[in-house]
Amino acid sequence: MEDKLLVAKTLLLCYPHLDDLYEALTKRAEDCIRSGFYAIFPTEQMRIYGRISEYENRKIGLYNMKYMIEQSFRAGEASSLSLLKEKYIYKKSMLELMEKYGVSLRTCYRQIKKGIAAFCEQLEKLGFDKRRIIIEYGDEPLFQTMLNRVIREDDAENREEEDRSLQLNNRHIPLHRNSDRACCP
Repeated sequence: MEDKLLVAKTLLLCYPHLDDLYEALTKRAEDCIRSGFYAIFPTEQMRIYGRISEYENRKIGLYNMKYMIEQSFRAGEASSLSLLKEKYIYKKSMLELMEKYGVSLRTCYRQIKKGIAAFCEQLEKLGFDKRRIIIEYGDEPLFQTMLNRVIREDDAENREEEDRSLQLNNRHIPLHRNSDRACCP
């Protein structure tokens, strides 16, 4: 899979976790504020202020990421993104998608790949190419975790595809029992 598609898929995997992470960071910032009331030394206070600032900056990044993803879905063609929304946003299983749309598993996967490409295209139209996304969100731990997951999954898919193609190629190799026989009479 192309790098830009890997980044787009990473954003989709991040989306369901954004609200929970935002809330967790809010709680951490509040805990820091409470603990800061008892900080006596200026160095300790500065360390607490630094953590609060870090949490708030991450929250801003998460909010912007969520807005960017939602904006891409709003601006895109509904038909190409509908299956993608259901899989990544609403967390539907492939079986549920197959039943709902009455298609095979292979067709589901093909449509999801098309949806990821359409989503990536919308991101680029909004000015969020792969480079900009990596610059803005590359340091976010959630993004890094999901990107590593997507890369591992893509590597596994590539290995499976190579294995299948090798098996198909091995079936078509003619086997001659009499190798010393001339091919022309």
